[in-house]
Amino acid sequence: MMNTHKGDILVRRLDEWRFAVVVDGVVRYVGSRVECERRAAILVPKDDRAAQDQALLGWVSLTR
Repeated sequence: MMNTHKGDILVRRLDEWRFAVVVDGVVRYVGSRVECERRAAILVPKDDRAAQDQALLGWVSLTR
């Protein structure tokens, strides 16, 4: 049994060629290492205030 915290996103090795993306202790995807790392990077929450500010500015300009 794996000990995970809520929101944990991990890439686990299954065998020589297969890896798994594990979210909150549940396997969500099985594939190559490169593909699993790409998918995990998409799921990791981003804390980039500058990007959030740009998105908000774009949204405000569209609503006017």
